[in-house]
Amino acid sequence: MTDLTPPADLPDGEANEPVLPPSTQASPPMSPMSPPPATPPQSAVAPWPPATPRTRKSSGLRSTLTGALVGGLVGALAAGGLVLAFADGGSTTTIVQPSSSKAVVTRPSTEISRAGNVAEIIAKDEPAIVAITTGGGPGSGDGGAGTGFVITQDGYIVTNNHVAEGATKIQVAFNDGSVAGAKTIGTDPTNDLAVLKVDRTGLPAVELGDSDASQVGDEVVAIGNALALEGGLSVTRGIISGTDRTVDTDAGSSLVGMLQTDAAINPGNSGGPLLNSQGQVIGINTAIANPASAQNVGFAIPISKAKPIIEDLRLGRAAAFLGVSTQNVTPAVARELDLKVEQGAYVVQVTADAPAKDAGVREGDVIVEIAGKPIQDSADVQTIVREHRPGDKVTVVVNRKGEQQSLDATLTERPAK
Repeated sequence: MTDLTPPADLPDGEANEPVLPPSTQASPPMSPMSPPPATPPQSAVAPWPPATPRTRKSSGLRSTLTGALVGGLVGALAAGGLVLAFADGGSTTTIVQPSSSKAVVTRPSTEISRAGNVAEIIAKDEPAIVAITTGGGPGSGDGGAGTGFVITQDGYIVTNNHVAEGATKIQVAFNDGSVAGAKTIGTDPTNDLAVLKVDRTGLPAVELGDSDASQVGDEVVAIGNALALEGGLSVTRGIISGTDRTVDTDAGSSLVGMLQTDAAINPGNSGGPLLNSQGQVIGINTAIANPASAQNVGFAIPISKAKPIIEDLRLGRAAAFLGVSTQNVTPAVARELDLKVEQGAYVVQVTADAPAKDAGVREGDVIVEIAGKPIQDSADVQTIVREHRPGDKVTVVVNRKGEQQSLDATLTERPAK
């Protein structure tokens, strides 16, 4: 989910306020989105608890993003002119950082060439997509609704962490009308991912695609539990509007390398799949822009980035930890900070007693390579570290005031939040 003002023991990939030149600083936040209707439709997932819109705020270029999650006490919120942000009711502001200088693919965009193709995608994938209802228990009044998708025939389901977070009871509804209880197997708040498990076998599962092959203009379909409407899941269609977006939250995390889409995503779509023209999952729908300040701006976690995290969570494996907080290096940032490189991951903070600190990585370094793989931006740091296990030794190459230095680090287990 790149860190710029993290707490002292910060996991890799969490971001803070970027160090940007004055010309690129974001404008002040837009006003919060209008409160949802006081009497939204109830979820068809399960009779408890009432699932009504709850939102998650952030800001892209200081616009307001809303987590695509449904839930909360809307009547009271609407009366107070407030909108819930995550489960704790706190406000979450975010910044979309400038994209990195990764090469732009110039192949023809993929298209869903005829209306029937959408029906084929629905027929292929909808049996593996579930509506999720969560709550603190019957009658607690703090339930929510989101979406998930089955990745294995024995019942492992992927969704967003903010869908499952804090829930003591989780139910999933399949498109055949059946409902099953689910338990949380693992969560990664930093990357806003969670893996659930239902006690079933022989389930249909989605096909995971390659989000790294996605480009602006590719047509996509989003399927999810939008607004927890009765009668089944909702389907929308659009294109990839942007790639490599970074969304920073005040929850202490940063969602990096996000896909942007104009396919309509609404509260309740959180955790649902973004599908390519072949019906493969290329993203996990996570956040939307406030309609008061933006139109059709949604964000999805790219599946190629999520795959190793999902597998770690499913198998209960500990994630590796380097212990750096970084910011994307862009030409503008390089000029402002007088860096000698125009791409890489600028080290804003090094966690005390972390592998990076022990290896000699310093604030102000630019990481340009890890384990023999080039680093173009902060997302690459997170991705490459996640490919390793605690105890692995990796060589971190940094550019320090124009000079390349190779530093050896032994990765440790990611500390608990």
